[in-house]
Amino acid sequence: MENFDVIVVGAGTGGSIAATFAAQKGLKVCLIDGKERSKIGDKICGDGVGSEIFDYLKINHPKNEELSCHIKGVKLYAPNLQKCIEMIDPKQAGYVVNRLEFGQRLLNESLDAGVSKFLDKTMALELLYQNGFVNGLRVKMSNGEKTELKAKIVIDASGFYSPLRKQVQSPLIEKEIPKSDSILCYREIVNFPQKDQMVKDPDYITIILDQKRAPGGYLWYFPKNEYAVNIGLGLFMDYKGRVKEYYQKNAFNEFITSKNFKLESSGGGVVPVRRSIWSCVDNGLIIIGDAACHVNPLHGGGIDPSMRAGYHAALSAFDALKAEDTSASKLWDFNYKIMTSFGADYASLDLLRIVLQVLTNDELNFGLSKDLLTSEEILEIAETGLIKLSLVNMVKKAISGISNPKLLLDLNYLRIRMNEISQHYRKFPREISKFEEWRQKTLQIYEKLDKMVIQPRKTPKTEKSVLNG
Repeated sequence: MENFDVIVVGAGTGGSIAATFAAQKGLKVCLIDGKERSKIGDKICGDGVGSEIFDYLKINHPKNEELSCHIKGVKLYAPNLQKCIEMIDPKQAGYVVNRLEFGQRLLNESLDAGVSKFLDKTMALELLYQNGFVNGLRVKMSNGEKTELKAKIVIDASGFYSPLRKQVQSPLIEKEIPKSDSILCYREIVNFPQKDQMVKDPDYITIILDQKRAPGGYLWYFPKNEYAVNIGLGLFMDYKGRVKEYYQKNAFNEFITSKNFKLESSGGGVVPVRRSIWSCVDNGLIIIGDAACHVNPLHGGGIDPSMRAGYHAALSAFDALKAEDTSASKLWDFNYKIMTSFGADYASLDLLRIVLQVLTNDELNFGLSKDLLTSEEILEIAETGLIKLSLVNMVKKAISGISNPKLLLDLNYLRIRMNEISQHYRKFPREISKFEEWRQKTLQIYEKLDKMVIQPRKTPKTEKSVLNG
């Protein structure tokens, strides 16, 4: 039996970053992953990541084989494609990466940083506890042997279906994620000859809202290069078994006109689209990435937040080990850093996501065409928690929305709630003793929004049943 300072479960973007910075701090690190080494990084993903994170971590930007193309930002389209919200900020503008090459590079940097042991084809089975503290893992090795690995801290970066999160012996951490907080996705990377077709709008990630073609989710069209795209869609979980049918009819047949296309890869999976879990720490445990729902609720993008979380997890682990205190109270600083930064952004966008999922196509077309909710407002709320509309802007919106006053009032109410929750998250308690009070206030904000969302809107039964859990 080997003993480590830290075991990192999952060598994806978050896990590799956590292992790198923990090793650089001089910690004895064990990094494990269920895949074989040559396939680490190969994941069903949109592949987009902003440029800001690389400067934040002071690591090299993607280049050469890692880089598929540059992107300026995100375009969010109404169902009729007549209007879009264009969102450009450093967290969105950046790159579409070759996911495998990028993942291999991050893994190699972890090993070069001094990770003590790397175990591929190794499955984490269960957390080990001693006196109420996580103190290691029971794993299944590549040869089928089951063994125990001991550590003072475990960092769980094992993905949305983390087996470890479900075993946590603590009321702080959500073990199960409601179906309404995730979507079922399917995507293909398609290449086509230059003479047949070129990528449309190659500088942007394109998201299309459409309750008929992608109920509860969205269609996407991400450039890979001039003649290759990553296209797909996400649907309510109740559409399991029909996702490929919806993809073929509403994504592939709409976007691909070339008869000489070449399918590079395909696959599906479940993506969380919600706020972070309540707490990402417990005694001897830190949870990051998809396992902690560290994703953008609007499009499910998780590379940037997983890397940020991995970095802060490594620093929090180092501080705890230096103080010889791996309790949840000592690790709480990790929660504070996450919740007051991108956690606040994503909580605000989560409210927007919930409302977008229940608006009809007619309401989406009308609301976006009349600028009742603009990209500037969305970004300002997400980034600062504040939005102040001038009297002129308020009058303009009132005039634009006069033929649909109910929608105008709903969106104004949404702005208020987005402001409220963003500011609330930026006041996340530094002490664990004040957490429950903060959590109850968060639930009250969601309850306020529920009163708006649950109103009858002539939505399909499948959508209502999912939204109501």
